[in-house]
Amino acid sequence: MNTRTLLLLSVLALLLTACEAAPSALASTPAGPPFPTMTLGRVVRGPLPPAAPPPAQGALANPATAIALANLPTPTPNLTTCPAPVDDVSVAQFVQGGTPRTSAEISDAIERSLSAGGTVGDLEQVLRNDWAVLEGGFVRGDLDLTGEGTPEVIVSLRAPDAGGLLLIYGCIDGRFSERYQGILSADGSARAPQILSAVDFTANGLPDLFFSAALCAADETCDSINQIVTWDGTRGRFNNLLGAGLASAVPLVPQDIDNDRISELVVRLTDDGSARTGPLRTGQIVYDWDGAQYVRSYTEYDPPRFRIQMVFDADAAFAQGRTRDAITLYDLAVSSPNLENWQNDDITVLPAYARFRLMLAYADLEDPRLIETHAQILQLYPDLATAPVYAEMAIRFWDALQTTSNLNSACAAALEVAGQRQEAVGLLNRYGSESPVYTPADLCPF
Repeated sequence: MNTRTLLLLSVLALLLTACEAAPSALASTPAGPPFPTMTLGRVVRGPLPPAAPPPAQGALANPATAIALANLPTPTPNLTTCPAPVDDVSVAQFVQGGTPRTSAEISDAIERSLSAGGTVGDLEQVLRNDWAVLEGGFVRGDLDLTGEGTPEVIVSLRAPDAGGLLLIYGCIDGRFSERYQGILSADGSARAPQILSAVDFTANGLPDLFFSAALCAADETCDSINQIVTWDGTRGRFNNLLGAGLASAVPLVPQDIDNDRISELVVRLTDDGSARTGPLRTGQIVYDWDGAQYVRSYTEYDPPRFRIQMVFDADAAFAQGRTRDAITLYDLAVSSPNLENWQNDDITVLPAYARFRLMLAYADLEDPRLIETHAQILQLYPDLATAPVYAEMAIRFWDALQTTSNLNSACAAALEVAGQRQEAVGLLNRYGSESPVYTPADLCPF
């Protein structure tokens, strides 16, 4: 045996010794249970980590579990099974002391009575005759507002602490609960609401309950507060379509103006005004459905009936920089035979004011009609001492403009006259609380 062979044998012996020593080095480590590996026919042994302690009371080990629990389906409420009528149940049984003092007590008694089998007839009798809260109101059980096939119970009353209320009760899982409470006025001045219609305004397949209540002052002048509610099946509640309500001098009129199958709401303006308010514009205000509620869409006024209304419109156009529109309106205020004088108007005053304002507009535009208007004023009002104040203002404006060629200086001369003759402002500020209020600076704005 040569030296090379002996060397190879020695190395082989050392390797075998190392392999036999490996198990003794791991003898202190406990062997874990065998588990399969991805290598066919081989087994790997090793310790598993200790099991985690159980979660504390009320805690969830996995956040996904919390999400899953939060999204568990909820039972669908039963809206069709309602208590059977019971003849000897009366709403009066559910009020201590005999007569409720607040709207909350009334509503609670109605809920409990209906849930126990109380009838619409009993509610009508007790609320009207015993509790005296049904003056002008009603109890109805014939309108299905939610579309599930069972009518709701609707109560209109005047509560001692809240005034006019509209209450809607629906049946859920065999008992009644209040689904909607419409409070028509914060100060309790509203009378019992009246249902105007129960038709599908918004083309959603369900009736929209349209009702109104009178709001009356001490002098018995009344406005109407209007409201519309509809059932939102997705959220399971009634929604207000007019916010807190819409006040108007007359009830709203539903009308499909644009033929889109959705009714607009129209407020007819029919009041010409009084000595207190001054002349009022007639016409209509239209509210349209925007997909969520009714909002004010536009106001459409009738042509002015009174001369002072035409003057107000012309002054507004002038102040907004629509000078050519103002000229057209001032011309109508001077010459239109269809305009009436308001109450005791002096027929000479407003045409004189309109001509003065025409001079301002022509001067602003450097329109040659300024010369013609000045000549008309001289001819119509030869004696400025007896003429309306606006004729003197027009002449002073012209004279200063010819001297200075400056609109500011011309206005200063006209306003000097107004400062000496208070009727220059007073004649325009006598048209009631709903009319514009003028200052001297408004008369000549340059």
